[in-house]
Amino acid sequence: MPSWKPVFIEDFTAGKVGMRLRRDGFSRIEIRDNMAVLCTGPSEALYYSNAEIADGEFNNLLWKPPVALEARARVTGLHYGSMGIGFWNHSMVLGVSNPVWFIYLKARGTYPLQGFFAQSATYFAPIASWRNLKLWKLASTIARPLVPISIVSTKPRLPGIDLREWHVYRVEYLESKAVFFVDGEQVASLPAKPTETRADAWIDNAVFLPGRDPGRVYRHITQENRDETCLLIDWIKIYKLE
Repeated sequence: MPSWKPVFIEDFTAGKVGMRLRRDGFSRIEIRDNMAVLCTGPSEALYYSNAEIADGEFNNLLWKPPVALEARARVTGLHYGSMGIGFWNHSMVLGVSNPVWFIYLKARGTYPLQGFFAQSATYFAPIASWRNLKLWKLASTIARPLVPISIVSTKPRLPGIDLREWHVYRVEYLESKAVFFVDGEQVASLPAKPTETRADAWIDNAVFLPGRDPGRVYRHITQENRDETCLLIDWIKIYKLE
């Protein structure tokens, strides 16, 4: 039987980091205590703030399925914006963007996806949710052009999960599906399409909506945060099937 073999380990020892760091707006990144500390805020609502770590450039994506990512991480608070860990093909263009990751989303107002999800392209499976998803699941089924996402379940898999505690997150990105695990427990299995991709982890002050502009992109809907929030990453590992 094929088995997963580690091909890359980033454990942030001795303050070193082999991955690309990116900062936008009101943010900071530290490599300390054998961890990556990615922080945003305090942030103004009209300005994008982001702290991100990734291992591939826009035109040089390192991985393709079957590939797996595993990371041990926690967050210091539940801020307004997004954060996540997994794979992404580094595009925000509608129809091209192909995230395969864990994603947290929280916003003011009527934004529908309030919670922590497994996402593969436009498919979402709730792990924890702070809003009833039944109406949005129905809308995504009968009004697909207006709601261009697929909510595969309205029942959160781990409703009591505390993201402020340490957890091990794992994504197995296969040719036709993506399988998600938290602390070794499977929490979602979603359809997937194979693309070249990179490992990515971030925290920012934005959620995302499809753009109506000629660029046809997902647009940042930025949020105000009065305090700083940090994503702490103990290690990241990449695996390939041997």
